[in-house]
Amino acid sequence: MRERDLQPKGPSSAGTWCCLGGGRIYTEADKELADAIGLSFPVVPAAARASRAFLERVVDHTARAGVAQFLDLGTGLPVEPNTHQVAQAVDERARILYVDNDPTVLELGRALLPLGSPEGAVDYLDADVRDVQHVLDAAGEILDLDRPVAVLMLSMLGHVEDPAEACAVAQRYMSAVAPGSYLATCDSVDSPDMRAAAAAYAAGGGPPIHLRTAAQLESAGAGLEFLAPVGPVNLWHPDGPATEPTPEPVDQWGFVARKPLEATDG
Repeated sequence: MRERDLQPKGPSSAGTWCCLGGGRIYTEADKELADAIGLSFPVVPAAARASRAFLERVVDHTARAGVAQFLDLGTGLPVEPNTHQVAQAVDERARILYVDNDPTVLELGRALLPLGSPEGAVDYLDADVRDVQHVLDAAGEILDLDRPVAVLMLSMLGHVEDPAEACAVAQRYMSAVAPGSYLATCDSVDSPDMRAAAAAYAAGGGPPIHLRTAAQLESAGAGLEFLAPVGPVNLWHPDGPATEPTPEPVDQWGFVARKPLEATDG
């Protein structure tokens, strides 16, 4: 698919990140900023590509673990294979709700992606993911929140300036979903290279990116059962390393964690 000039006024977060990650949906402004950042800071395209690969592994793993519902928050521009494609390849009955408030994401997501298998369901919701109750109310139209849900918050909480608020948003979603649900999250970590790249990104017209420490990332999973500790997402493999030798860690860290099952009497 060709690049489409849907946002001529300047670079967008979704378009620039898509370009950095190897996607093909972006404007000239997005590409100019992505090329400049990638040339000066190779850690950034490496992080973007690793984030997309992490999404695929997480969705595949949770789907094989029996989760058939996915709440993809701040989904960004559609890059194939996307959440519904990976999930429905495992279980054609999987139901997916994408949430974003970027009009280009919504337009392209609805127009360019097939809506999945007829046995399942796929939809897009125009909403700010910080408006948790609104999102949950709308999610109830397509997802059964009394059954496990995989909540995906990938490369998006870094747009929330206050790390405590970002953590609280994640915690509110997880408090509303059923035991056995999963939280997957990742963001760029506060490293010297990422600090310089974030400053250059903002100077180039991109929205502010707020980097996180490992402790701030991990706090979003408080009370959950971690499948692996917080760390570089390209090293997260539920069945062990995918390649030998181990790839160079990226400055995009995250985790996958499971909401504990409720204890039963007796």
